[in-house]
Amino acid sequence: MVTDLPGIESGLQDQYDSEYSRVCIASTEKMELKKYTKLNPAGRMPLGFPALSKEEVKTLADWISKGASGPETLSVERLLRETMGLKEKIQTWETFFNGTTLKQKLVARYFYEHLFLAHIYFKQNPAVNFRLVRSKTKEGDIQEIGTEFPFSDPNSDFFYRLRPVVGTLTHKNHIPFLFSDQRLQQWRRQFLEAPWKRVPRQLPPYGAPGSNPFDTFKHIPVQARYRLFLENSNYFIMTFIKGPVCRGQTALNVINDHFWVLFLDPKYDALVNSPETYDRVSQQIQFPAKLNGDFEPFKNFKRRYWDSVKTKFDFMAANRPLSLDAIWSGDQSNPNANITVYRHFDSATVLHGLRGRTPKTVWVLDYHVFESIYYNLTAGYNVFGPLLHQVNSRVYMEVSRVASEDLFLSFLPSSRRIDLRNKWNISVPDKKESLLKSLVDLFSEDAQEKLTKKLVFGGSNVKSEVSLKQDFPKREFLDVLIQRRFSAKQTMREKFHDSPFDAVNNLPAEVAEHLPDAMLVLTGDSDQSQLWTMIHNKDHYNVAMLFFEDLRRRPEHDSIDVIEGAATSYANLIIDLRDKEIRQFSEDLSQAKTPQAAWEFMKKYGLSRSDKNFWQVYALVVEKVFDPATKERGYIDLNRYINL
Repeated sequence: MVTDLPGIESGLQDQYDSEYSRVCIASTEKMELKKYTKLNPAGRMPLGFPALSKEEVKTLADWISKGASGPETLSVERLLRETMGLKEKIQTWETFFNGTTLKQKLVARYFYEHLFLAHIYFKQNPAVNFRLVRSKTKEGDIQEIGTEFPFSDPNSDFFYRLRPVVGTLTHKNHIPFLFSDQRLQQWRRQFLEAPWKRVPRQLPPYGAPGSNPFDTFKHIPVQARYRLFLENSNYFIMTFIKGPVCRGQTALNVINDHFWVLFLDPKYDALVNSPETYDRVSQQIQFPAKLNGDFEPFKNFKRRYWDSVKTKFDFMAANRPLSLDAIWSGDQSNPNANITVYRHFDSATVLHGLRGRTPKTVWVLDYHVFESIYYNLTAGYNVFGPLLHQVNSRVYMEVSRVASEDLFLSFLPSSRRIDLRNKWNISVPDKKESLLKSLVDLFSEDAQEKLTKKLVFGGSNVKSEVSLKQDFPKREFLDVLIQRRFSAKQTMREKFHDSPFDAVNNLPAEVAEHLPDAMLVLTGDSDQSQLWTMIHNKDHYNVAMLFFEDLRRRPEHDSIDVIEGAATSYANLIIDLRDKEIRQFSEDLSQAKTPQAAWEFMKKYGLSRSDKNFWQVYALVVEKVFDPATKERGYIDLNRYINL
């Protein structure tokens, strides 16, 4: 497979879709290999990309001839735990998680269920990562207990352990999380030393009865739980984006292509400040993990979730008005105070700051919805579960999105809230609808019907003290927040406004609509280069349906954002502009106003998958992917690379 097939350079296979349409090998029998070779000549390893060098092939051949031996996993794990200068740190944290009191056990379970996807690291050696796992062993080699969900019953005694990550890191599933002495002290203070209204007499159940975090962890101070989300919002949103749930078009088309995320300050949070509201929400809400694939509850669980949203808005309407102080500022120093999400059709990216142009929609997350999304899309999502479980999760996420957008709208003048909500959720014009979609609409609601009948705006009676003009209240509110509530270091607005790609960012929709979702661009020169991501923001009439996304598209409102660094885990194309003029690149792109012109532009500037220098350029891209702020790194996935 490394040398026998002709490969992409042969020209025998023009199109190679390595993720969705490749022909897989049924067996290694000679006839099967011959059949595979005929159908898929570019399938030689690396799949659909240039051949390995003779030296690389020789290295592989020599290794195979010597028995293809490699380091044994447990031996590597022992080495990383014992000899990397981290042994004492690991022991300290494992002691914290394996406390013996009921309080300690409940808190440890909360942390495990919220950190099971994390790649944990220490400042002393951030290149070494660990996972928090449940193990049958307290010391020595780790015997991990695998379960369907992190709240599933382990069915045996267990201990929390830090297990080294020994596999190759890929950017798409690397979710870094720092463990530090300061964090340990903070968690002890917030979760264990803070007063509890009541300490339970026994631990809550596992399995479906334990799938509701508002009930399972109701005794842990809610302020501490919400603080965990606020101070690590980038991590938690990354678990939605990089976790198993976020794969494929239908998993992503519940969100817009570009939006900003803000957070409600704990002083204004309904669940933090009202035990009665907390208890009522906890009783109303139900999670897809509990429903599994059953159809009967499907009819009312969405309504129950929206009822809990209404309960929260009723509390807010009866209490103090919203103000600028109601948006959490992170003391103007925490980078998690504002977040940007970009969708790239069938994948997405989360970034610190308010990145790119002002988006169409903005979210404000509170503890209620943030925790709910986490237990829907991360802790309670089963990628191998029945189809209805996955549909339930998607429907649940739609309610979460609408609730978060509605909370943002509640800060604006009351007379403009519904109008802006309607502009974010426009029904598809009749002339664009297909016959099939028209038939589906007979048995379901379109976006406007759904928002006026089922998901009725709950923020109408919420009072706001934010003084804004009526013309463009959304933009004005965001401008005021950027100037007065956040620091420049938090928002990173200058990174967008002072970019060498200003001309590209201002190109019209007729150029943007023909581009791939995400392209990685190298600039600078051979000695000093910089990585950028060129993002195609696709506009939609609405994101209210599971299917018919192509009919909901509004390409005349598409746009381009060029973001510094890696803003995707999947490269549709790599463009190498080192030692080239960005101005000429921008001018050429401005002329690409048809599909054919865009294709010619990409052929001129793009790195073809058959280019002999492909792997050298790719290696540089992977090097530049590293983010010193979040410690994100890893190989960029090439499964969605276009064919040039």
